[in-house]
Amino acid sequence: MANETHVICKNVFKNSNKKDSKEEFTKRWIELINQREKSKGRTTASG
Repeated sequence: MANETHVICKNVFKNSNKKDSKEEFTKRWIELINQREKSKGRTTASG
């Protein structure tokens, strides 16, 4: 059990290709914004 690890945060920008990094960065921001909007909608609807 001591050898088990759980990854919470993962670096997705480790490659050296700047074009791919920009696209990945934008994609991740969109995902975060969508998560935020969905959770905001749930909180407002229940309260």
